[in-house]
Amino acid sequence: MAAFHQFYHLVGGNFHMLNTAVVVLLPKKDGAATITDYRPISLIHSIAKLISKVLSLRLALVIQN
Repeated sequence: MAAFHQFYHLVGGNFHMLNTAVVVLLPKKDGAATITDYRPISLIHSIAKLISKVLSLRLALVIQN
């Protein structure tokens, strides 16, 4: 929510929150014991994707008029 608030209010010129990535290790099988038993998943630029989705949904209502 802080990223949406910062973008909406154009607080400062530092949009470092848009360049973040979340990396999660998901187990490939039950009982994963070594690092090779995990699959890395990253959510790169997920904030930018969410912001563009919200903007497109809001603009769709205005463009119809």
